Amino acid sequence: MHPLRFCQSVCAGGALLLLLLNLPAIAQEPRALTLQESIEVAKQSNLTLQTAEQNLKAAEAQVRAALGGLLPRVTANGNYTYFKDVQKSVIRAEGGFGFPMPDGDMNDTPPPNADSEADLIELEFGAHHNFQGAVNLTQPLFAWGRYYYGYQAAQLTYEATQRDVDAAYNQLRLDVSEAFYGALVAQEFVRVAAQSVSLVEEQLAIAEASLAAGAATDFDVLRAKVQLANAKSTLIRAENGVRAAKNAYKIVLNIPLGEEVSVNGTLELPADQPTLALNLDELIQQALANRPEVRRTQLSEAAARKQIDIAKTRRLPDLGLFSNYQISQNERLTQMNRIWSVGFQINIPIFDGFATRAAVEQTESVLKQVELGGDQLKAGVEFEVRGAYLNLLGAQTLIEVQREAVAQAQESVRIANLQFQNGIITTVALTDTQLALAQAEVNRLQAHHDYVVGVARLEKSIGQTLQ
Repeated sequence: MHPLRFCQSVCAGGALLLLLLNLPAIAQEPRALTLQESIEVAKQSNLTLQTAEQNLKAAEAQVRAALGGLLPRVTANGNYTYFKDVQKSVIRAEGGFGFPMPDGDMNDTPPPNADSEADLIELEFGAHHNFQGAVNLTQPLFAWGRYYYGYQAAQLTYEATQRDVDAAYNQLRLDVSEAFYGALVAQEFVRVAAQSVSLVEEQLAIAEASLAAGAATDFDVLRAKVQLANAKSTLIRAENGVRAAKNAYKIVLNIPLGEEVSVNGTLELPADQPTLALNLDELIQQALANRPEVRRTQLSEAAARKQIDIAKTRRLPDLGLFSNYQISQNERLTQMNRIWSVGFQINIPIFDGFATRAAVEQTESVLKQVELGGDQLKAGVEFEVRGAYLNLLGAQTLIEVQREAVAQAQESVRIANLQFQNGIITTVALTDTQLALAQAEVNRLQAHHDYVVGVARLEKSIGQTLQ
């Protein structure tokens, strides 16, 4: 083999082997999703949203079905009948069909005999092969708006179902945001816990060095080891918290729990970000105007009123048009029979066993239930807006407080480390400052988490994005 080709073969084989060896690692590389990407994934796979979309398709089909009540209805039918034997009769050559002659009696008709059979003629009535077909048309002309009201009610129900889809999407955005930021803050807690472990490890190293130099006691070293064990336990719990938060995140996105994913985002807010200027009364008005649930109840009320109108028309007469065209043919006809007819039909209800009255009362009760549900919904929306507003204001205040607390705790740890190295303070004092720093970091992250989640909750409560 040529040396160059041999080298090329070896290189190609090595590259293929390297690819095969690294394939599991490539396949297991986790997806990193941003918040918007997470929402898009959830839109494609979330079962609640898919159910709402299927309900919308059913409502759309109901609109088309209601439209059919306004349009003509045309039906066609046909049949073929075969008679093996057809009806027969006889006629005398001089007249008569085997019946008595005028002014005669049945007994006057002599029975057929060998001499008279030649004077009889046998006739067949009907045919062996018979074809028939018909086309029928019916069209309601006047029914006091019954069918049009039904079409309007179906349209309103379809629009109300659209609001259900919007509400499901808004809830999905909130659920994804909460799960996304929950996983993100859990990851940040791991980072803080790992930093605490590093700080305690440095403290332990200082304590052991001071003990060797005679500047510390065994108590200082033992205290640092206990603190290190506690810090590592906190880190383990934080790592378990990440796994639990990611599982909750994957459930919301409806992706397999065994799939490795990570969230790509930050809880940090720009230092120059302006504080949201919020007015509670304006937020409540926006919610009542924009929330799809509120609009859904309004449309449902209108549809219920149309149902009342439909029920009331059942006690009134209605007028309709009908027409049909029939054809028939058999082997004995020289020309096909054709019959066309047209007419009007009026239906006048006289007594229906009080069914119409009961239907009206039932639809009126349904309307009252929808109205009461709308009032309850509005009160619930206002309560939700007030709660989200207060939580967001609290989170805004805590962010500023915790930012200063973290800076102060970091400076305290720096000073305490210097004092501990110089033997001015004990390990107890140093541990206290480190615990204070870790707690300040956790509180700061929690404040940022509460803020971004609070924004998402307030946007969902008012049905639109905050400006």
